[in-house]
Amino acid sequence: MLVLLAALGACMPANNDDESSVGLAPSNDLSTFAPTDFQRAEILATVQGVFDALGGDADKLSEVMMPDVTMRSNSIEEDGTVTSSTSTVEGLRGRIVSSGSTMVERMFDSRVMVSGPIATVWTPYDFYTGGEFSHCGIDVVTLLHTQEGWRIMSLDWSRQQPPDCQLHPDGPPQVS
Repeated sequence: MLVLLAALGACMPANNDDESSVGLAPSNDLSTFAPTDFQRAEILATVQGVFDALGGDADKLSEVMMPDVTMRSNSIEEDGTVTSSTSTVEGLRGRIVSSGSTMVERMFDSRVMVSGPIATVWTPYDFYTGGEFSHCGIDVVTLLHTQEGWRIMSLDWSRQQPPDCQLHPDGPPQVS
């Protein structure tokens, strides 16, 4: 019996606090994915390019988006139903060109992560059309670093109303 217990004990993993279990335990440390200051500035400038395009410069979309970009708007209706709609870069371009009013989208408190040639941006935003508040929410942007620089591969956003989302800390945009 002692031999059996000794044999079983030899098969059990050691409980040694000095042993490293790197890669085995989940970690909340995302610091290895933090961008350099230069990467952060380039990535956020690329996302800002979409917002600049919304202000009337539809050609800017070609500079910052991949031709096959996927875009999806998501919201929760009053009855709790989740709705989602997709759009194309050509559809967005058409909306910008045909819109009779200026669209203003502003991001803030952006969180950027990078891993090799891909990056993600998670950022609150607020959106105004013709100077009037429309909605706010979260933009989630995935980018790819290409020979031309960072380009947006996908753009997803939630459409909400306060208090379910935040407005820009600077208050409403200044109309010029």
